[in-house]
Amino acid sequence: MGINPVAKKKLPESFFCRFLNRETKTVECVDDYVNANSLNIRHSPCYKCSVGLRTRLEYANS
Repeated sequence: MGINPVAKKKLPESFFCRFLNRETKTVECVDDYVNANSLNIRHSPCYKCSVGLRTRLEYANS
């Protein structure tokens, strides 16, 4: 009766951001998303970004 460890999903080092229209590092995406939303920077493309939110949640769970 062993417990099988669940393999954690690895996040990609970088990905193509549709909103910025360029290749973005995952850590950079999380930083920009958190800064835009915590500082309420509404003119930032990262403000309330659904991809940024999903990336942040995946990063937090990894």
